[in-house]
Amino acid sequence: MEATVRHTGAFLMETPPTIFTPEQFDAEARQMAETTERFVREQVMPYVKRLEHGEPAQMREILIDSAMLGLLGIDVPTEFGGLGLPKTTSALITEKTALQPSFAVSHAVHTSVGSLPILLFGNAEQQHHYLPKLTSGEYIGAYALTEPEAGSDALAGRTRAERRGDEYYITGNKIWITNARFADLFVTFAKVDGERFTAFLVERGPGLLVEREEHKLGLHGSSTCRVVFDAVAVSAGRRLGQEGEGAHVALYTLNLGRFKIGAATLGIAKEAWQLGRNYAAERKQFGRPIIEYPLIWRKLVWGATLIYAVESATYRLADELEQAFQANGADRQQTWRAAAAQYAAECALLKVAATEALHHIVDDALQIHGGYGYSEEYPIAALYRDTRVNRIYEGTNEINRLNLVDRLMHALQLGFWTPLSTRHTATDTVEATLQTLRSLTGSALHALSRFTEPPQELVEPLADALIALYLLDSAHARARQTNNPLHQAMVALYHEQLRRQVAGWSADLAELTGTPAIGVEPTPIAPLFEAVRSQIPLA
Repeated sequence: MEATVRHTGAFLMETPPTIFTPEQFDAEARQMAETTERFVREQVMPYVKRLEHGEPAQMREILIDSAMLGLLGIDVPTEFGGLGLPKTTSALITEKTALQPSFAVSHAVHTSVGSLPILLFGNAEQQHHYLPKLTSGEYIGAYALTEPEAGSDALAGRTRAERRGDEYYITGNKIWITNARFADLFVTFAKVDGERFTAFLVERGPGLLVEREEHKLGLHGSSTCRVVFDAVAVSAGRRLGQEGEGAHVALYTLNLGRFKIGAATLGIAKEAWQLGRNYAAERKQFGRPIIEYPLIWRKLVWGATLIYAVESATYRLADELEQAFQANGADRQQTWRAAAAQYAAECALLKVAATEALHHIVDDALQIHGGYGYSEEYPIAALYRDTRVNRIYEGTNEINRLNLVDRLMHALQLGFWTPLSTRHTATDTVEATLQTLRSLTGSALHALSRFTEPPQELVEPLADALIALYLLDSAHARARQTNNPLHQAMVALYHEQLRRQVAGWSADLAELTGTPAIGVEPTPIAPLFEAVRSQIPLA
């Protein structure tokens, strides 16, 4: 297999010769995914009603049960009791844990932001003490970053840590803390002497008060509470990283968390799509199953196409992350940190793309149910509520659009990628549209570098064009590898829907790029819907 050059922003220059695709999973990875799905359907879903009606501590027992399958250590090396899975297989398993969203968020917080900071920044003593406990379920992890006055601007937190001898005393308030009711270990962020933003490993104990459960719109089965720190004593040996290094601990971990959200929302999207498809095949109106009506089956065709595009991007990025984590380096932990930072732009991109595709798919699935979709008797209603938060946590999608553009501009300054030297405007083929999007976004990113703070009204269309570029590039590369007629039909449909937006993006960015808007002549889309419909099992 031809080697692929891997670095952030590479998609702005060319389509890679190969990418990792789901078709490449071996039998062992598929078996692990099947086992995980069976666990969620048989050992988690039957408890949902209990979890949603005042028994959030039941989630702790479920998490402990999942540890028996290794699900609490999928990303942790075997030397610390984990499975040490490749990022591709980890993403596949994350898809399956997401089939029950309350379990998914509890599991994700524990395995991602609740454990990975120790892997990336913990010293040897901290790693050997905490990681085996976290992977076995002896300890359940939580992540205490957000504060009442510090949400998107996390570094504006007011929680303080005062050092006295060999101990720090932490005082402050944290909100929206997942797993708080039953967590044993809180990765906590505070400013030492009110200045140096620092991470700490805080165990449940004196001075740590967990307040009542929040009354959330969805995810009723997960625990979300405010946590109060009242001069909580933490030994200096439980400081995570150096004083003032907390921003790196938080942001590097959140990068990986955003990637995991992409994989999780992909799994939920598949479940929502299946619920919509099954209902449409069973429900009859005017003497026919409603799936036979174009206004219904076109929703399903477009949903399947979105899933294909997001799935292609997810596993492409998973493999890129894996290669970065496996890169040779004298210091393994430094290599891991560099890997967590390297693809910050793509992780932000995937989080936005996947969660917004999920919103469209779950909304269509509920619409297909009609009035029954608004009833709590049908699972699509809870899924609709549970998935809304995905566009908010781990950085709102607005913040992640800003992060995407900012990180790619930074990569440009470092020379990781260079804008195309010639302007492209054609959109008659997939390859032509990819080059046109590269030309448009590359020149826009270069032009933005003259701003101290890029105007957000320009960042939004630019971010949307970048997301479209990455998804189309990934979907196209996958279809080229598989030579699957269904994949090719989906790429054609996705391409036509996307190219119709190119004119708008180029018009919005014309003042920035100094070039006129790109003209696009749409082609009939109905045959493209029909081509996909003829190859997927709808009836």
